[in-house]
Amino acid sequence: MIAEVFELIYFKVLVLNLVIVLFFPVVLVQALWVRKKTAVLPEPSGKRIFASSERAALPTNNLLVVGDSAAAGVGATTQMGALTGLLYSSLAQHGPTRVSLHAKTGFKSDDVLSLLHTLPAENFSSALISIGVNDVTKFVSLKRWQQNIDAISTLLTNKFGCEKIVFTALPPIHLFPALPQPLRALLGWRALLLNQALAKYVTVCSNAEILYVTALNVGGTVADIQRSGLMAEDGFHPSSKGYEIWARSALDKLTAVHHADINVAKKTF
Repeated sequence: MIAEVFELIYFKVLVLNLVIVLFFPVVLVQALWVRKKTAVLPEPSGKRIFASSERAALPTNNLLVVGDSAAAGVGATTQMGALTGLLYSSLAQHGPTRVSLHAKTGFKSDDVLSLLHTLPAENFSSALISIGVNDVTKFVSLKRWQQNIDAISTLLTNKFGCEKIVFTALPPIHLFPALPQPLRALLGWRALLLNQALAKYVTVCSNAEILYVTALNVGGTVADIQRSGLMAEDGFHPSSKGYEIWARSALDKLTAVHHADINVAKKTF
Protein backbone atom coordinates (compact mmCIF):
# COMPACT_ATOMS: atom_id res chain seq x y z
CA MET A 1 0.00 0.00 0.00
CA ILE A 2 2.83 2.41 0.93
CA ALA A 3 4.63 1.59 -2.33
CA GLU A 4 1.47 2.38 -4.31
CA VAL A 5 1.12 5.73 -2.56
CA PHE A 6 4.72 6.66 -3.39
CA GLU A 7 4.18 5.65 -7.02
CA LEU A 8 1.23 8.06 -7.17
CA ILE A 9 3.34 10.85 -5.64
CA TYR A 10 6.11 10.18 -8.16
CA PHE A 11 3.56 10.41 -10.99
CA LYS A 12 2.33 13.76 -9.68
CA VAL A 13 5.92 15.00 -9.50
CA LEU A 14 6.45 13.96 -13.12
CA VAL A 15 3.37 15.90 -14.20
CA LEU A 16 4.51 18.91 -12.18
CA ASN A 17 7.97 18.82 -13.77
CA LEU A 18 6.38 18.86 -17.22
CA VAL A 19 4.28 21.88 -16.26
CA ILE A 20 7.36 23.66 -14.91
CA VAL A 21 9.18 23.05 -18.21
CA LEU A 22 6.25 24.60 -20.09
CA PHE A 23 6.23 27.67 -17.84
CA PHE A 24 10.01 27.85 -17.39
CA PRO A 25 10.63 31.25 -19.07
CA VAL A 26 7.93 32.90 -16.95
CA VAL A 27 8.98 31.09 -13.77
CA LEU A 28 12.63 32.05 -14.26
CA VAL A 29 11.82 35.74 -14.70
CA GLN A 30 9.52 35.71 -11.67
CA ALA A 31 12.11 33.91 -9.52
CA LEU A 32 14.78 36.48 -10.38
CA TRP A 33 12.31 39.30 -9.70
CA VAL A 34 11.36 37.87 -6.29
CA ARG A 35 15.02 37.44 -5.33
CA LYS A 36 15.76 41.06 -6.27
CA LYS A 37 12.81 42.71 -4.54
CA THR A 38 12.45 40.59 -1.38
CA ALA A 39 14.04 41.91 1.81
CA VAL A 40 16.76 39.62 3.17
CA LEU A 41 16.17 39.32 6.90
CA PRO A 42 19.08 38.38 9.20
CA GLU A 43 19.14 35.50 11.62
CA PRO A 44 18.23 36.82 15.09
CA SER A 45 20.84 37.64 17.69
CA GLY A 46 21.28 35.69 20.89
CA LYS A 47 22.65 32.43 22.17
CA ARG A 48 21.76 29.13 20.50
CA ILE A 49 22.12 26.82 23.46
CA PHE A 50 19.72 27.36 26.35
CA ALA A 51 20.23 25.44 29.60
CA SER A 52 18.74 25.52 33.08
CA SER A 53 20.92 26.77 35.89
CA GLU A 54 20.63 23.48 37.81
CA ARG A 55 23.89 22.08 36.46
CA ALA A 56 23.84 19.11 38.81
CA ALA A 57 20.51 17.90 37.50
CA LEU A 58 20.16 15.94 34.29
CA PRO A 59 17.81 17.80 31.96
CA THR A 60 14.30 16.40 31.90
CA ASN A 61 13.93 17.92 28.46
CA ASN A 62 16.97 17.79 26.20
CA LEU A 63 15.90 19.04 22.77
CA LEU A 64 17.83 19.39 19.52
CA VAL A 65 16.47 21.87 16.96
CA VAL A 66 17.96 21.63 13.46
CA GLY A 67 17.11 23.02 10.06
CA ASP A 68 16.82 26.05 7.85
CA SER A 69 16.26 29.79 8.28
CA ALA A 70 12.90 29.25 9.98
CA ALA A 71 14.55 27.00 12.58
CA ALA A 72 17.26 29.67 12.92
CA GLY A 73 14.54 32.20 13.78
CA VAL A 74 14.60 34.53 10.78
CA GLY A 75 11.70 36.93 11.20
CA ALA A 76 12.22 37.33 14.95
CA THR A 77 14.44 39.98 16.58
CA THR A 78 16.16 37.71 19.11
CA GLN A 79 16.45 33.98 19.71
CA MET A 80 14.32 34.34 22.84
CA GLY A 81 11.45 35.45 20.61
CA ALA A 82 12.16 32.78 18.00
CA LEU A 83 11.34 29.07 17.97
CA THR A 84 14.24 27.83 20.14
CA GLY A 85 13.89 30.44 22.86
CA LEU A 86 10.12 30.02 23.06
CA LEU A 87 10.45 26.24 23.30
CA TYR A 88 13.03 26.57 26.06
CA SER A 89 10.89 29.00 28.06
CA SER A 90 7.95 26.58 28.01
CA LEU A 91 9.88 23.34 28.53
CA ALA A 92 11.83 24.81 31.45
CA GLN A 93 8.56 25.05 33.37
CA HIS A 94 8.44 21.24 33.45
CA GLY A 95 11.94 20.70 34.86
CA PRO A 96 15.63 21.11 34.03
CA THR A 97 15.86 21.82 30.32
CA ARG A 98 18.48 22.13 27.60
CA VAL A 99 17.67 23.22 24.04
CA SER A 100 20.37 23.30 21.35
CA LEU A 101 19.92 25.02 17.99
CA HIS A 102 21.89 24.12 14.86
CA ALA A 103 20.38 25.81 11.81
CA LYS A 104 21.34 28.12 8.98
CA THR A 105 19.63 30.17 6.30
CA GLY A 106 19.50 28.32 2.97
CA PHE A 107 19.88 24.83 4.42
CA LYS A 108 18.31 22.01 2.40
CA SER A 109 17.80 18.47 3.67
CA ASP A 110 21.28 17.60 2.27
CA ASP A 111 22.84 20.34 4.40
CA VAL A 112 21.07 19.24 7.57
CA LEU A 113 22.23 15.68 6.96
CA SER A 114 25.84 16.87 6.52
CA LEU A 115 25.54 18.99 9.67
CA LEU A 116 24.39 16.02 11.74
CA HIS A 117 27.35 13.99 10.48
CA THR A 118 29.77 16.69 11.66
CA LEU A 119 28.22 17.35 15.08
CA PRO A 120 29.74 15.37 17.96
CA ALA A 121 27.62 12.52 19.31
CA GLU A 122 25.37 13.59 22.18
CA ASN A 123 22.18 12.24 23.71
CA PHE A 124 18.97 14.20 23.18
CA SER A 125 15.52 13.15 24.34
CA SER A 126 13.89 14.62 21.22
CA ALA A 127 14.52 16.56 18.03
CA LEU A 128 12.54 19.13 16.06
CA ILE A 129 13.39 19.55 12.39
CA SER A 130 12.49 22.35 9.99
CA ILE A 131 13.48 21.64 6.39
CA GLY A 132 11.88 21.51 2.97
CA VAL A 133 11.31 25.05 1.72
CA ASN A 134 14.81 25.23 0.22
CA ASP A 135 14.39 21.72 -1.16
CA VAL A 136 11.34 23.09 -2.98
CA THR A 137 12.90 26.29 -4.29
CA LYS A 138 16.14 24.55 -5.32
CA PHE A 139 14.28 21.65 -6.92
CA VAL A 140 15.73 18.79 -4.89
CA SER A 141 14.31 15.57 -6.35
CA LEU A 142 11.61 13.64 -4.51
CA LYS A 143 13.87 10.57 -4.35
CA ARG A 144 16.69 12.59 -2.78
CA TRP A 145 14.23 14.15 -0.32
CA GLN A 146 13.04 10.71 0.80
CA GLN A 147 16.59 9.42 1.16
CA ASN A 148 17.62 12.42 3.22
CA ILE A 149 14.59 12.20 5.53
CA ASP A 150 15.36 8.54 6.18
CA ALA A 151 19.07 9.23 6.78
CA ILE A 152 18.32 12.16 9.10
CA SER A 153 15.94 10.03 11.18
CA THR A 154 18.49 7.22 11.40
CA LEU A 155 21.25 9.57 12.56
CA LEU A 156 19.02 11.27 15.12
CA THR A 157 18.04 7.89 16.53
CA ASN A 158 21.37 6.06 16.46
CA LYS A 159 23.90 8.86 16.97
CA PHE A 160 21.89 11.25 19.13
CA GLY A 161 19.57 8.82 20.95
CA CYS A 162 16.36 10.72 20.16
CA GLU A 163 13.25 9.00 21.46
CA LYS A 164 11.01 11.41 19.56
CA ILE A 165 11.67 13.04 16.17
CA VAL A 166 9.26 15.72 15.01
CA PHE A 167 9.42 16.93 11.41
CA THR A 168 7.64 20.22 10.85
CA ALA A 169 5.49 20.02 7.73
CA LEU A 170 6.34 22.42 4.93
CA PRO A 171 4.29 25.62 5.12
CA PRO A 172 1.65 26.43 2.47
CA ILE A 173 4.00 28.00 -0.09
CA HIS A 174 1.05 28.35 -2.46
CA LEU A 175 -0.18 31.10 -0.10
CA PHE A 176 3.11 32.99 0.39
CA PRO A 177 2.37 36.70 -0.27
CA ALA A 178 5.86 37.36 -1.66
CA LEU A 179 5.40 35.02 -4.63
CA PRO A 180 3.54 35.90 -7.85
CA GLN A 181 1.54 33.45 -9.95
CA PRO A 182 2.24 30.99 -11.53
CA LEU A 183 5.49 30.64 -9.51
CA ARG A 184 3.54 30.50 -6.25
CA ALA A 185 1.26 27.70 -7.45
CA LEU A 186 4.10 25.61 -8.90
CA LEU A 187 6.28 25.87 -5.80
CA GLY A 188 3.24 25.29 -3.61
CA TRP A 189 2.43 22.12 -5.51
CA ARG A 190 5.99 20.87 -4.99
CA ALA A 191 5.71 21.61 -1.27
CA LEU A 192 2.46 19.65 -1.00
CA LEU A 193 4.06 16.64 -2.72
CA LEU A 194 7.10 16.72 -0.44
CA ASN A 195 4.73 16.91 2.52
CA GLN A 196 2.86 13.86 1.27
CA ALA A 197 6.10 11.90 0.98
CA LEU A 198 7.15 13.03 4.47
CA ALA A 199 3.78 12.07 5.94
CA LYS A 200 3.97 8.59 4.42
CA TYR A 201 7.50 8.11 5.73
CA VAL A 202 6.64 8.90 9.35
CA THR A 203 3.84 6.32 9.31
CA VAL A 204 6.46 3.57 9.04
CA CYS A 205 9.00 5.18 11.39
CA SER A 206 8.31 4.23 15.00
CA ASN A 207 9.76 7.35 16.65
CA ALA A 208 8.97 10.05 14.05
CA GLU A 209 5.96 12.33 13.67
CA ILE A 210 4.95 15.18 11.40
CA LEU A 211 3.83 18.48 12.89
CA TYR A 212 1.20 20.49 11.04
CA VAL A 213 0.85 24.05 12.28
CA THR A 214 -2.92 24.24 11.92
CA ALA A 215 -2.99 28.04 12.10
CA LEU A 216 -1.41 28.00 8.62
CA ASN A 217 -4.60 26.86 6.91
CA VAL A 218 -3.63 25.22 3.60
CA GLY A 219 -7.17 25.75 2.39
CA GLY A 220 -7.08 29.47 3.04
CA THR A 221 -6.14 32.34 0.77
CA VAL A 222 -3.17 34.69 0.39
CA ALA A 223 -5.30 37.42 1.95
CA ASP A 224 -5.96 35.17 4.97
CA ILE A 225 -2.22 34.72 5.50
CA GLN A 226 -1.59 38.46 5.16
CA ARG A 227 -4.31 39.30 7.69
CA SER A 228 -3.20 36.61 10.14
CA GLY A 229 0.01 38.37 11.11
CA LEU A 230 1.79 35.01 11.15
CA MET A 231 4.40 35.97 8.57
CA ALA A 232 7.31 38.39 8.73
CA GLU A 233 7.70 41.42 6.48
CA ASP A 234 9.54 39.42 3.81
CA GLY A 235 6.48 37.25 3.16
CA PHE A 236 8.52 34.06 3.60
CA HIS A 237 9.32 33.54 7.28
CA PRO A 238 7.24 33.38 10.47
CA SER A 239 6.65 36.52 12.48
CA SER A 240 7.00 36.54 16.27
CA LYS A 241 3.33 35.57 16.43
CA GLY A 242 3.98 32.75 13.97
CA TYR A 243 6.84 31.42 16.08
CA GLU A 244 4.66 31.48 19.19
CA ILE A 245 2.02 29.33 17.50
CA TRP A 246 4.64 26.98 16.03
CA ALA A 247 6.30 26.51 19.42
CA ARG A 248 2.96 25.91 21.13
CA SER A 249 2.02 23.29 18.52
CA ALA A 250 5.40 21.56 18.84
CA LEU A 251 5.17 21.37 22.63
CA ASP A 252 2.16 19.06 22.47
CA LYS A 253 4.27 16.47 20.64
CA LEU A 254 7.62 17.09 22.32
CA THR A 255 6.31 16.82 25.87
CA ALA A 256 4.25 13.69 25.22
CA VAL A 257 7.26 11.37 25.50
CA HIS A 258 8.29 12.93 28.82
CA HIS A 259 4.78 12.67 30.24
CA ALA A 260 4.75 8.99 29.25
CA ASP A 261 8.08 8.42 31.04
CA ILE A 262 6.77 10.11 34.17
CA ASN A 263 3.65 7.93 34.18
CA VAL A 264 5.72 4.76 33.83
CA ALA A 265 7.96 5.87 36.70
CA LYS A 266 4.91 6.48 38.93
CA LYS A 267 3.58 2.97 38.23
CA THR A 268 6.96 1.51 39.18
CA PHE A 269 6.77 2.76 42.76
